Amino acid sequence: MPPERGEARGGRRPSESTRPLGAPASGLGVVLPAHEAARYPLRRRRLPVATTRISRRGFFVRTAALGAVASAAALGLRSAVAGAPEFGGDCDMSWGRDARPHKGFASVREGSGGQCTTHAARRSDTVAPDPGVNWNGHARSWARNAHAAGWTVREDLREIRPGMVVVWGDGLGWNGPGWGNGHVAYVESVWPEGFTVSEMNWGYLCPGASRFRTSMWGIVGYTSLTWEEAAQRGQYRFAGLIHPERREA
Repeated sequence: MPPERGEARGGRRPSESTRPLGAPASGLGVVLPAHEAARYPLRRRRLPVATTRISRRGFFVRTAALGAVASAAALGLRSAVAGAPEFGGDCDMSWGRDARPHKGFASVREGSGGQCTTHAARRSDTVAPDPGVNWNGHARSWARNAHAAGWTVREDLREIRPGMVVVWGDGLGWNGPGWGNGHVAYVESVWPEGFTVSEMNWGYLCPGASRFRTSMWGIVGYTSLTWEEAAQRGQYRFAGLIHPERREA
């Protein structure tokens, strides 16, 4: 079964997870890490005499209530970690350093840490043999460009496997101008009804605005897609799968 999905908000696809990875659940306050919390201990307050006399029964009732709130907060935080960002953005590698191959410097290059292509290249480089991601271009052209660079590309969505890069945009048979820059994501797992990807910089509300990215720069989200949902994301149709395997000469 796919991971639990978030509720639909503001026109986003109802079946895709919508909460940013690591974001607090609705209604929770900011939770400091343990090493930070230790630096800011709670100050004791001097309460009026009338409010300091609490019966033993009242003390236990209040303690139990606080425990329930803490448990709910912990569960809510764990649920939020399983969510995925669905904020606006395109996937652009058409200029400057974003148009270069990734191997060896993708994780340290300045100014490109939030693009969908950056994350897909980094993850692919962890499983692909050398030379790794040695192509460039908009996300929509990744299937054609990877194929031209000597990588195996599949055009059947049902052939998807963990470790592949899934491309939405233009496929191998594309021969005209594309609409938007497309999108790419890394396949983390496959299940009977679909698959789960990790991705950056994907949005349903603003798919053409490069100034919109994930909720925080560099945040990676996980999204579960059924086969039907994966065939078309926003205005982008499924275009191909890049296998981390070199084609035979």
